[in-house]
Amino acid sequence: MVKKIIYRTLIFVPLLLLTVFWTMPKRMTGDIVYVPVADSMGGNDRWADSVMKTMTADERIGQLLMLELSGKVKPGDAALKNMEADIDSCHIGGVIFFYGGPAREAALINRLQARSKIPLMIAQDGEWGLSMRLDSVPVFPRNLALGAIVDDGIIYELGREIGRECRRLGVNIDFMPCVDIYDNQANTVIANRSFGANPVNVARKGCAMMQGMRDEGVLTTAKHFPGHGNTDVDSHEALPVINNTRARLDTFELFPFKHLIKNGAQGVMVGHLFVPALETNKTKVPSSISKNVVSGLLKGELGYEGLVFTDALAMKGVSTADNPGEVAVRAFEAGVDVLLMPPDGKKAYSALVAARDAGRISQKEIDKRCRKILKAKATMGLDDYKPIVVKNIYEDLNTMYAERLNSRIFENAVTLVSNNNNVLPLRAMDNVKIAVVSIGKDAESTEFEDIIGRFAKVDEYKISKAASEAAFNTLAAKLIGYDVVVVGFHGGNAYPPNFGTTLAMCKFVDGIAARQKVVLDVFTSPLALGKFAKYGELSAIVISYDDSQTAREVSAKMVMGGLPFVGRLPVGVGIFAEGAGIGTMKITLE
Repeated sequence: MVKKIIYRTLIFVPLLLLTVFWTMPKRMTGDIVYVPVADSMGGNDRWADSVMKTMTADERIGQLLMLELSGKVKPGDAALKNMEADIDSCHIGGVIFFYGGPAREAALINRLQARSKIPLMIAQDGEWGLSMRLDSVPVFPRNLALGAIVDDGIIYELGREIGRECRRLGVNIDFMPCVDIYDNQANTVIANRSFGANPVNVARKGCAMMQGMRDEGVLTTAKHFPGHGNTDVDSHEALPVINNTRARLDTFELFPFKHLIKNGAQGVMVGHLFVPALETNKTKVPSSISKNVVSGLLKGELGYEGLVFTDALAMKGVSTADNPGEVAVRAFEAGVDVLLMPPDGKKAYSALVAARDAGRISQKEIDKRCRKILKAKATMGLDDYKPIVVKNIYEDLNTMYAERLNSRIFENAVTLVSNNNNVLPLRAMDNVKIAVVSIGKDAESTEFEDIIGRFAKVDEYKISKAASEAAFNTLAAKLIGYDVVVVGFHGGNAYPPNFGTTLAMCKFVDGIAARQKVVLDVFTSPLALGKFAKYGELSAIVISYDDSQTAREVSAKMVMGGLPFVGRLPVGVGIFAEGAGIGTMKITLE
């Protein structure tokens, strides 16, 4: 009998543990782990070495440069002629495209690739996918919405989909993920580009996105090293100063970068930031051209071996108008591999050649970095380059899968922050008089009101967010007598100090919340909530993160119980801490 009990226990306990492990939420089951091979860049040594043998010393310098081109240029335009001339005379290694549509960009990529002796690294600055720069492609939410998702597997799926779309277009490197931690709510440049305020969540989301992209053969860059989150200065306009201590940097800002490096990061972008704690002599030098930051910290202390990119060298946080080539040389001296968007490509190339000829930089080090870039190109599949097929590119990019994935993202992101007396989901509709007020939608009904109207009889009201206080007071008087007022705040933005709110609209919401049940649905950054003085008196608060059609549809279904709430706040706001969120059950049929 004892033997039987022991035998059954040996079988039952492992099965029980397996069941518990299998059903845990994804955040509890550990990371999607990538085990780097001996060579973290992978690639094809034989191809890189064979190409190196065909290149002159000056051609190897050109591989260090990546220049920009608008996707809207046409044959004969000066910008396109200049780019072709730079390919011919400067032997540039890559092109980053901005704006336009996929068919035109694909045709331009084919044209430039055919001209270049060595296949070009083609980049896009698409932190939330191609739609950040292009029209007529799937539009996914920004990172702050992704930070609200518990299941990191969804972020991995999104990374794979964005990677698939990049490959179809001919893009082989996407400058993302942004793993800056959003810990300064006065930040005007990172904002909803960040996954949030929790370094662990930021690291996990960035890693899942990176791995999804890599599995589609697209290189990514963790940015903006060593961390652009704690600043209220935009490095496009000036040089931000990060005054955090070295101990704080090690445990906070650097945490996501360390995590991605440990998991096989192939690219890191260094930002234009001055971090006194990292400069031994406290000289005010941008991180992107700092030997202490690039060679000392990133490559030395952190042991990073992948490609190092500067942020755009034309940005005011680093550029020097009097000598545009000098910044490229200083970035190389700091240890950077790829010099992104120098203000003048020809001058940058000439300055690098002159620095080599003067003995300031060595040909040996140029060759080392050129080979590293070529190996990365092989990893991207450029050792077997084929032109892009332009036919059906719109259909291939805009798939039903991408559309459904977008819905799943919002179904897992939209967050119920407060729910006094379980007012949501709304139910017992036959006995409840409901008004739906849309602030910021002045004309036609949106999906939000339409879907709520399918579940219950509602009266709709619309008002501009820029309306006068008198107009808001008139509307408030009309709402007397309703059991529940659902207020949708549309047309906001992610940027301080007001996040798209106005004083009159905030006073309106505060006023009606003081006398009746009000559900506030914020279709923008959760930080907009802090502009409502009496948000603690609201019956329920929903953060939908985005004012897209999909976000409005999903949020309305959740308000009415057609879908459950599962999201968690990626940033803290007022009395609501980062990670806050109330789960609900689906109670009605869609």
